[in-house]
Amino acid sequence: MYLYFISNRMTTSEEKHYLSGKKIIVSGGGIGGITFCIAFQQLLEKSNVVIDPPPSIIVYERDTSIDAIGREGYSLSLRSDPFSGGIQILHKLGLLDEIMEESNPGKHFTLFNYDFSPLVQIRPPPVEDIPVSSLRIARSKLREILVKNVPSSVQIHWNCAIQSAKELDNGNVLVELPDGSQEECHLFIVADGSNSCIRRILRPDHQLRFAGAVSIVGRTHALDTLPSPLNKTFGGAIGGDGHFAFIAPSDRTSALWSISYLTDTPREAKSAGTINDQELDRILDEAKERTKIFGEPLPTLIKETLRSSVAIFNAKDLVPFRNTGSVVFIGDAQHAMSPFAGNGANMAMMDGYQLADQLIHSKDLTGAVSNYDDLSIPRSTNAIQMSRRTINIGHSQGIWKFMYVTMLKMMAWYFDLNYKADE
Repeated sequence: MYLYFISNRMTTSEEKHYLSGKKIIVSGGGIGGITFCIAFQQLLEKSNVVIDPPPSIIVYERDTSIDAIGREGYSLSLRSDPFSGGIQILHKLGLLDEIMEESNPGKHFTLFNYDFSPLVQIRPPPVEDIPVSSLRIARSKLREILVKNVPSSVQIHWNCAIQSAKELDNGNVLVELPDGSQEECHLFIVADGSNSCIRRILRPDHQLRFAGAVSIVGRTHALDTLPSPLNKTFGGAIGGDGHFAFIAPSDRTSALWSISYLTDTPREAKSAGTINDQELDRILDEAKERTKIFGEPLPTLIKETLRSSVAIFNAKDLVPFRNTGSVVFIGDAQHAMSPFAGNGANMAMMDGYQLADQLIHSKDLTGAVSNYDDLSIPRSTNAIQMSRRTINIGHSQGIWKFMYVTMLKMMAWYFDLNYKADE
C-alpha cells in the first residue's frame, strides 16, 4: 500500500499541465484579447506553474493593422473603483506609467448642469501604491501600447476575422478563416465585441437588448487648444429636458461629443463614415436642436465637427452568461454594456487578466472557466446595472434631476473625505 501511494504521488506530480502543447485561438485583437495574451505570459513567468511545452497562442483580428481607421477618435475611461479595475490591471502588467504619459487632460469625471457649471466631480478613492485612480485615454493609444507589449511568441494575424466556428465532438473547436481554410484548437477565446458574429453562431440565445437611449456622436477637427472645461476634466451635462450631453478629449487637440435622449424604440444605427452629405446635414441640424439648451463648449464642438466622424448608435447591453466547453467569451462578447458608465474597456482588461490567471492555476479547463465566470459575471452584472442607472440619472427631469444630483453630491462628499484622509 505504501509503495502504491509513493508511486501514485510520483506519477501525479509528473503529470503535464492540461494546457501543455495545446493551441489557443483568440478571436479579436482588441483590448480584452490582447490583455489576455500579455497577462498569460507574465503570470506564467511569475508563478511556480510549469507548462512544458507552453501553449501556442494565435490572435485573429478583423482590422487591417494596428493603425486601421475606424474607431481611432474614441476615448476611454480607465478607473480603479470596484466596478471597473482597469487601472489595477495596467499596474499589474507594468504598463500604467506609459499609459499615464499618453493620457488626455483631466483625470476625473464631472457632472455638469446644462450650462456646464459643475454640479459634482466623481473621483474614485485612491488604491494603495497606485498613483492615479482614473484617467482618460484615446482608444487607439491604449490599444497601441497593449499590442506593443504582446510577447513575441504570440502570433497576431491582421485583416483576418474568423468567419465561423464549430464545437467538435472531441471537445476541440474548428474555426473558419476568411480564405476558407480551417484551424482546429483546444481552447477558443472569443473577444470580438458586442456584435460578436461567433456568439450569434455558437450562443444564439444570448442577444443584445436595447437599453432605452439613442445617441448622436461626433468628433471635432484638431483645435488649437481644448476649450474649458475639457482642458481640465471631462464629463456629462444634464439638460433637465430629457437630454444628456457628454464631452471628453479624444486626444490633446480634439474632442468627442454626444447628445442622447430616451426612447422606447431603437433608431437605425449609422456608423461613422457611412452617412451621405444630405443626411449628415439633417443629423447635425438635429444635434443642434437637441442641444440648444446647453451652453459652451458644446455649440463650438458641434460647429467644429469632423463630418466623417458623425454616427448614431443605440445603447445596448447583454445579460452575462456562463461559458461551457472549450469556448470562452470575454469582454463585450460575453457581457456588453452601454457606454454610459464608461466600463467596457475596464471590464475587458479584467476579463483578459483573470481568465489568464485561472487557466494557469486551475487543475483543468472546466474548473478554470467556471472560476473565471464566478469572477466575471457578478462584476459585469453590477457594471451593466450601474450603466442603466446612469442613463436614468443623465436624462432626468424636474424633481428627479434634483434628487439624483443631491444623492451624487452626498456620495462624492463621502468619497472625497476618504480621499483626503488617505493623502
